[in-house]
Amino acid sequence: MNIDQMRAFHKVASTGSFTRAARELFVTQPAVSQEIKALEASLGIKLFDRSGKNVRMTADGEVLFSYAHRLFALHEEMESLFGRSKSLQHGQIKLGSTALMGTYFLPKIIGRFNRRYPGIEIDLQMGNSDQVIHLVLEGLVDLGFSGMTTNHARLESILIHQEKLIMVASPRHPLSAKKISLDDISETPFIWREKGTQTRKLIEKWFLRQLRGHYPRKSIELQNMEAAKRMVEEGYGITVVPEAAVRREITAGWLKPLQVEELNVLNSYFLVFLKTRKLTSAAEAFRKMLSKIHLFSLSENLRKTIQRQTSRGR
Repeated sequence: MNIDQMRAFHKVASTGSFTRAARELFVTQPAVSQEIKALEASLGIKLFDRSGKNVRMTADGEVLFSYAHRLFALHEEMESLFGRSKSLQHGQIKLGSTALMGTYFLPKIIGRFNRRYPGIEIDLQMGNSDQVIHLVLEGLVDLGFSGMTTNHARLESILIHQEKLIMVASPRHPLSAKKISLDDISETPFIWREKGTQTRKLIEKWFLRQLRGHYPRKSIELQNMEAAKRMVEEGYGITVVPEAAVRREITAGWLKPLQVEELNVLNSYFLVFLKTRKLTSAAEAFRKMLSKIHLFSLSENLRKTIQRQTSRGR
C-alpha cells in the first residue's frame, strides 16, 4: 500500500467514478484501475462492487474510506498551515532576552510586529546574559538578546546597541545633593545585580580599576532590576543600572543620577543566533523589522549583516 494507491482509492470513492477520478488526478483510467487492483491485492480485500453501472464501495471499502478521508483532510490541513506560516499568517517566534532588552525595548517592537502580523505567536523568555546564550546554543529560542557575546563557533553575534551605565540614588539620599567621590561609594551600601549579568561584570571591573578591588563594605545582591530600583527609591543605598532602565523614574523624580566623573561605562547588547539554524519565515521577518526600527543605537550593524547574507543567497 502506498500513497498513490490511497489517493486513487480516495478519488474513486469520493466521485463514484473511475473516469472522473482519473480526470481529477490527471492520469488515465487504466492507471487508476491498476492502482486500485494493487491496493486490493496488498490488503487482501475487495474495495468496490463493479457488478452494476455505478461503482459502489464494499463494507471494507467504506471502512478504509473513513481512514483515507481523515488522512487527506489532515494533509490539506498541513499544507494550509505551512502555507500560512510562509506567508506570515500563522507561526511562532521564540525569543530569549536580558531584562533591559525584554523590558524596555522589545515590548515596543513586539507590539509593532503583532499589529502587522497578528497571526504570529511570540514566546519571550527572560534571563541573564549567560542564560540567554544557553537558550540559543541549545536551540530553545530562535533569537537571543544578550548583554554580552561569546566566541563560540556555532554562535553569530551582532552588536546592535550600547547603553550608558549610571549610578542612581533616592533624591532623599545624602549623596544625591553633591558630587560624590570614590570614597563616598565605598562607604555607601551598594545593590548588585546577580552574577551572570553583563552589568554586574562591567561594574566589578570598574570597582577593580577605580577602587583597586575595594568593594563597598555593605552590599546586597538582587536578581531583579525592578526590585533593585524600588529598594533605592526607598532610600537604601545606591546602584548602577543602564540609563534606559531608570529614565522614567528620573523623569518622575523618584530616582536621581549621581555625579560620578570616573564612571564612564557602556553596556553592549547583541542579537545572537545559531549560524547553522535556518530561521523560520516569522523569525526572519522579526529580524528584518529589528533592522528597520531606529530604536537601537547600532541597528545599522544588523542591516549590513542582513544585506550581506541576502547577497550570499542565504
